Amino acid sequence: MLLTLVCSVISYPLAVVNVFVAGALVHLYLNPFFANRNGERWQPPIRATLPVAIFFLLSNIYLVVAPFIPPDDGQNVYEHLHYYLHCVVGIGVFVAGAIYWLLWAVILPKLEKYELVRENELMEDGWTRNVFSRRPVLK
Repeated sequence: MLLTLVCSVISYPLAVVNVFVAGALVHLYLNPFFANRNGERWQPPIRATLPVAIFFLLSNIYLVVAPFIPPDDGQNVYEHLHYYLHCVVGIGVFVAGAIYWLLWAVILPKLEKYELVRENELMEDGWTRNVFSRRPVLK
């Protein structure tokens, strides 16, 4: 039962992220021109067709919504837990991440009067990484 819960908790947020990815793909297909692209058309080297992107979007919307529909009597996967528990835990992970980001990147810089500056750091092996540093806000 615990393994089923863990696998479900892992797969539910993935379906939520896939809804946004598929929605962005459909949006790019339906609106290929943007003002900030200087009229360039979206031309990725590897691409799915619009029907495939729409099918991916609809199938992931189903995977996000369907777990909240109550199962028939005797069909619950969990013996002593609510059928929607994995969805609530998955949404809780998103909420916890949003609260952490809000504190770290928005509220604390305003309270302590600094701004976060992202810098690329070249490592010894040639790879780069992003490092955030605090810079005092000058008024």
